[in-house]
Amino acid sequence: MNHYPILAYVSVFCPLLPIVTGFFMVGMRKQENIILILFLVSAFTIDSVTTMFIKDSLINLGLMHVYVFMEFLFIMFIVSSWQESQKMKNIFRAIYVLFILFWFCAKFTFEPFNGLYYATATVSQVVLALAAGYTLFVVIGNRVQSLFNRQQFWVLLSIVVYYTGTLAIIALQGILIHYSREDVFLAASINWSLKIIFNILITVGFLCPQTQP
Repeated sequence: MNHYPILAYVSVFCPLLPIVTGFFMVGMRKQENIILILFLVSAFTIDSVTTMFIKDSLINLGLMHVYVFMEFLFIMFIVSSWQESQKMKNIFRAIYVLFILFWFCAKFTFEPFNGLYYATATVSQVVLALAAGYTLFVVIGNRVQSLFNRQQFWVLLSIVVYYTGTLAIIALQGILIHYSREDVFLAASINWSLKIIFNILITVGFLCPQTQP
C-alpha cells in the first residue's frame, strides 16, 4: 500500500467525511440526498479497490469504465432533479439517455473495457460541468436566502470545481501514461487535491441548516 503518495490515500478516504455527515445530518429524507450518498459510497468503494489492485491494470481499467458510467448517472440525476423548469428537466433527461447510448456504443466499438476511457470520461465531465454550472447560475440568480445556507449551492459548486479542474487530465490520459512516474503523480496530485475539495464542499452542503430553495 506504499505505491502512492500520502495525498492519494487522503483523497481515497475523504468521501467518508460527507458520507457520515450526510447520513447523520440529512439522512434519507430526500431522493437527491439518497442518490448523492450512494454515489459517494460507490466512489469510495471503487477508489479503495483500485488502490488495492494497483498492479492489476485490467481490474482497474474495467472498474474505471464502469465508474464513469455510474458517476454520470448519479450526478446527472441529482442536477436534473434540481431544475425548476419542466423544459430543462426534459432536456436534461434527453441528455441522460443520449449519454447512456453513447457509452454503450463506445464500449462495443472504439473504447473497449481493456483500453483507456478518455472519450466517454471527457464527454461525461464536460456535460456534468456545464449542467452543474448552468444550474448553479440559476440557483444564484433565484436566491431568496443566503447561498451559504443552501445545500444546492455547495454541491453544484463542488461539481463545477472538480469536473472543470480535472477535465484536462482526463482528456490527456492517453498522453500522460507515456510520461515518467513522477510526472504522472504530479498530474494526479491535481486530481487528488480537487477530489478532497469536492468532498469538503459536499460536506459543507450537508451541514447547511436549510436544504430547500
